Amino acid sequence: MQDLIAALVARRFYLEQRTKKQIGDELGISRFRVARILDRALRDGVVRIEIAVPPAVDLELSERLTAYTGIRQALVLREPDQLGPACAALLAERLTEEDVLGVSWGRTLHELTAVLPPLPRAEVVQIVGSVPSADLNVNSLELLRRLSERTGGRVHALHVPMILDSPEVAASLRATASVAETLATFPRLTCALVGIGRWQPGGSSLRSALPEPLIRDLDAAGAVADICSTVLDKNGSVVGGDTVPARCIAITTEQLRAVPDVIAVAGGETKAPALAAAVRAGLVHRLITDTAAATALMSLA
Repeated sequence: MQDLIAALVARRFYLEQRTKKQIGDELGISRFRVARILDRALRDGVVRIEIAVPPAVDLELSERLTAYTGIRQALVLREPDQLGPACAALLAERLTEEDVLGVSWGRTLHELTAVLPPLPRAEVVQIVGSVPSADLNVNSLELLRRLSERTGGRVHALHVPMILDSPEVAASLRATASVAETLATFPRLTCALVGIGRWQPGGSSLRSALPEPLIRDLDAAGAVADICSTVLDKNGSVVGGDTVPARCIAITTEQLRAVPDVIAVAGGETKAPALAAAVRAGLVHRLITDTAAATALMSLA
């Protein structure tokens, strides 16, 4: 008889979405007794809760990586081609009309736009200038355009290159009205989507666009990663001081660190040192990555 009562109460609560007070009034018992019956129903197996984890997600490894890094959330996908869809799903769940979303660039970030559902009418801000790419469809302006199509909100673009020939040229461009207007939105960012570069030939568009003498200096200083215009060593310390940011049109290290929710998307075993550096720098709150990168990251000394 107790199991029958527990089943009746559980059905009303879990399936019919009634409150404990409503159930209590209907059955002539207190809401506190309803709560005790529900607890017993779970304990005795009258109610069995099954959480259907998407097969693409490695939940156990996600939880281990979250604990290992100490960040807010790590989401580990079994296959690299699931990074874009996972990021799209997280963004659709996370974004509200009150948000100001900053976007950098990257091939994985570009891929998410193909699977994005319509999003709340948030502001979207380009936080790095255009980055040289062999694929003209994979750049920050194109990513911004596609995201803005999904949100329908106000857009703040940077119609300038990310990397300039000298700090003087960069400073001059920052002073122009259209660029200054977009840069002024950075302190209002509530969320940012960023990629993480691996500081190796072919692994970083920022590295490939810098002059060779500067690259050699940064290599000698132990650079392993870049995120927006920030270059990091394996410990997460900024290398090169202001040398690189001074010639870039991009969000600064301090501005990125002030964003309440930075979502980084990157995968592949060779990205592990770069991901670790970004986490140690305190520049990432959520990380979407794959099994190979997560396993390699946790094996680093």
